[in-house]
Amino acid sequence: MHINEVERILKDSIDGKEKQYEVKRYCDHICCESDFVLLYDGMEFAYIKFDEKGNMKKKQMNIHEEKMGTASFYIVIKDSDEFIPIDLPCKVYPRNNMNTVFECSTDNLLQKLCDYRSTQYTPLNIEKVAEFFEKTLSSLIRGRMQAFMSKIREETNLADVIEDHDTYFMLTPKYERLFFCSLLGSTSGAPKRVCRYTSLSSLFRMLSEAKQSMCSTICMNDKTENDYSIKYISDAVPLSNVIQRMEARSPKTDAQSMSFILSGSRMGKKDDLNMWRLYGDDSKGVCLWYEIEDMPDNFFLSRVSYAKNETHAELAYLASKMGRAVCGRNFEVRNLNSWLHFFKPAEYAIEEEIRLLYEMPDVNMLESLYGKWILNSDNGIIAPVVSFSVDKKNCQFPLVLSRIILGPNLRERNINIEQLRLMIKNKQIKVADDFEIAFSTIESYRK
Repeated sequence: MHINEVERILKDSIDGKEKQYEVKRYCDHICCESDFVLLYDGMEFAYIKFDEKGNMKKKQMNIHEEKMGTASFYIVIKDSDEFIPIDLPCKVYPRNNMNTVFECSTDNLLQKLCDYRSTQYTPLNIEKVAEFFEKTLSSLIRGRMQAFMSKIREETNLADVIEDHDTYFMLTPKYERLFFCSLLGSTSGAPKRVCRYTSLSSLFRMLSEAKQSMCSTICMNDKTENDYSIKYISDAVPLSNVIQRMEARSPKTDAQSMSFILSGSRMGKKDDLNMWRLYGDDSKGVCLWYEIEDMPDNFFLSRVSYAKNETHAELAYLASKMGRAVCGRNFEVRNLNSWLHFFKPAEYAIEEEIRLLYEMPDVNMLESLYGKWILNSDNGIIAPVVSFSVDKKNCQFPLVLSRIILGPNLRERNINIEQLRLMIKNKQIKVADDFEIAFSTIESYRK
């Protein structure tokens, strides 16, 4: 029988039954040696292989969970003795137990798959979830994730930890944040102080408006920044469909949530010549020092994780979890595109970057956060910007200005230092008790 005839019989078997299901040719998925894929709501539900004798080869029997992606079944279709067959025999291998096989025909395939899932549904529990995240060969990551696992085990209600979607699960927003906090090594708390380089015009705009702006992550200076993390995860689990799942599950630009980011550095980079050249308007800008107050809801502050010795332990761990499953469910990350901004190649480690992330839970909040839309002249992307008041009486921003350092080549420094003091006082900007403005100690750069 020709493969095209098998495809016709398969499509006829689901035609008009369930609109959510769709059969597609899938010859490119070499790891599963599948001829077709059965989709449910656009996601892989079952891989289908046509074999004239209906046998599953030994290589196929060794399919690992990470190769199965979101699929719950592997199906082998056998040729029929009928001259013009309208129905073909099938052997179905469930993902959660490849040694348990049941037989059916293409005509009742969908019903048998649904019946199996309803009767053989493997429930998750808190201990299984904790054990899933506990498995790692990296002692560094195991140590970091201990607090996360302990917190999970303290819970009594699984719904407080995860959202179970049968074929995949996600951590709740609270636990997803704790997961990345642990993975990034921030369980001891967010950094208490941050420095940030910017231009004088940017500082002037912030003081003039008494608002600190944060731009959408979709409009980063390097809009391909996340490519590094995506490629690393893809290379770490090359036999899985994790990248396709990431793209399918990741929030789109029109989703009811938006993420905004602001970058700074550890205080060890204050008044640093390279940082002045790269981010301080070639030393004509300013270096702002901040003290960190309590993080409000929807804000997240963490150091950026960098690759080291040609590996990236944190991303490798994340890939290992996204490439595997527990009780037949893949682990999916709710706001993956946002979190991937906290992972960078080793070449950038010299920046010692710290990033502040704000996740806006509802796009309708944009107006209430002094939101506006901009066209970025550098990369041509249209994106939203939100602003938070830094006024003494109604400060919404968790970073409090503690010092302004004027760059080595900032114009009219002696005049502007006094004008800035007056402006901050006049605009009633919230600053630290020991706030001051000073000159850079670097005297030798391009005078």
